[in-house]
Amino acid sequence: MQNQDIQTKRNSKIWLIILIIFLILVGGIVSAVYFNLFGSQTFLKKQLANVPVLGSLISPVPVEDKNTQINKLTDELKAKDEKIAEYETQLKEKEDQINSLKAELEKVQKESDSLKQQLENKQTNLKDIASYYQNMDPQNAAQILNNMSDEDIIKILRYMDKDSASKILESLKAEKAAKITNILLKNATMIP
Repeated sequence: MQNQDIQTKRNSKIWLIILIIFLILVGGIVSAVYFNLFGSQTFLKKQLANVPVLGSLISPVPVEDKNTQINKLTDELKAKDEKIAEYETQLKEKEDQINSLKAELEKVQKESDSLKQQLENKQTNLKDIASYYQNMDPQNAAQILNNMSDEDIIKILRYMDKDSASKILESLKAEKAAKITNILLKNATMIP
């Protein structure tokens, strides 16, 4: 009886070892298929698609060869590179436009500054001339101004104080004073 018990224990150990080996093999195969090691999913699907009952349930996965995949990816990459190059060209054009507009703006700004400076110089000169006439005797100033154009007289009178300007207008020839007064009235009634 003891031999029989030893024999039974030995048989049960062998079956246990076989079961463990079987489970390890099945686990390895399942893992290989699950993680698609060595293309095992694709291979398994192809094989199962050939089985009559399973074939209608499993659609075989179309397998592209690696060259086709590489060509496809290369074409996509080229298309993206072309798009990037197009965007870079557009960006460069926009930058050139911006730089051109900046240069034009600087040029206009310099011209504007120059014109402002010229206007300020003219105003300063007119103020100086007006102060000369303002400090003169109104009779003497009127004699000189009688020989000038109406527009020039008005420019000078604008930079004088009202008392001096009225004394000079009073001393001008009557015709000249009337013309200047009419021009001043027209300018005063103009709507800006």
